[in-house]
Amino acid sequence: MKISEANRLRILYFLVFCCTASWLPIFADYLKDHGLSGVRIGIILSVTPVMMFLVQPFYGMLADRIGYKKCLLWSSLLASCSYVFYLVDGGFAYLFIVTVFMALFYNTLQPVLDSLSLTLAKKNPKFSYGTLRIAGAAGWAFTGIVVGHYIDAINTTVIFAFSGISMLLTFIFSFSLQEDEESKRLGNGHPFKNIREVFGSKVLIFLLIAVFLISTGATTIWNFYSIYMKENGASASMVGYGISFQGLCELPMFYFSAKIIQRLGVKTTLLITVFTTAIRLWLYSVIKNPQAAIFIEVLHGVSWSLFWVVCVECVNMLVREDWRATGQSLLYAAYFGVGAIVGNFWTGYLYDAQLKISQIFLLNACIVAVVGIMMWLFLKNKKLALGATRV
Repeated sequence: MKISEANRLRILYFLVFCCTASWLPIFADYLKDHGLSGVRIGIILSVTPVMMFLVQPFYGMLADRIGYKKCLLWSSLLASCSYVFYLVDGGFAYLFIVTVFMALFYNTLQPVLDSLSLTLAKKNPKFSYGTLRIAGAAGWAFTGIVVGHYIDAINTTVIFAFSGISMLLTFIFSFSLQEDEESKRLGNGHPFKNIREVFGSKVLIFLLIAVFLISTGATTIWNFYSIYMKENGASASMVGYGISFQGLCELPMFYFSAKIIQRLGVKTTLLITVFTTAIRLWLYSVIKNPQAAIFIEVLHGVSWSLFWVVCVECVNMLVREDWRATGQSLLYAAYFGVGAIVGNFWTGYLYDAQLKISQIFLLNACIVAVVGIMMWLFLKNKKLALGATRV
């Protein structure tokens, strides 16, 4: 049976986010189990975003020129190999080096998949970015419960066995992708020619700065959620249920994101998602019961899924087609790169200063709320509508 191009992308999203959900939410817990201090945990957690910030924009330019399929194949294979090294016990220096190697190749996967999805959505109006990206949310939801069970049965090291297997399957299935003729055509010429055009939009630059600041506050959710839940008495299995519930809450938002943005408009949708993030962070700070805390994840669909879709579509609108992967890479560098770097060090520093994760959530809620007000003031007189691309 022939698999359609859309379903190929959905399968790849599913596998990549199975990998991400296996290690990312538990990584801080894994490092804590290996006896690392809060500052050292923050340093290693920041390796992935540092590599995202330093390398990802160039990866995006490369993918725009040599083709998305080649980048996906090489990155998934080498990332899969890197997870094996986490199965060997090592100290701070060892884990730092392994994480540098892993991040170098892991980081490029999601921007490339997003670029492929946006390309397909442009070719075929039946699809939108959200209806393809929804498979990633399903992968996240599926993996959280399974991995949480095996962590209780074995230990946190098992997360990298799941990550390696998921990434190896991504490599194998990437062979089924069609060659990207558009990238081949655009590959003629210097890869950095006319790159200044990408940075010509003041709205794009403001959006990237705002995304960076929001990420600084929200990174604590991504990387310290497990510690927060365990501070309140949760087991690893309960943490897994919380992570899986996040994925389930993503599904409707990704699926209906196009209709929501069309109905509310880009600016209104963006502001709603930012203020919802601030409310979510505040709720983490006041709710101490782990069972009740799981229900906070109902807001995950709006504060993350809808937020990310509207950001991806805005960037896609603000850059030329032949810089699509570059634009998405800059977005990833802002959120998962420099924003996560600052957020990890900020959280690690405050955690070492004896603040509980719940108290850090309260400070971060204030940061995101201020950013939301700044965005409202900046965008209220700006025209921001998606016309050139399908939402």
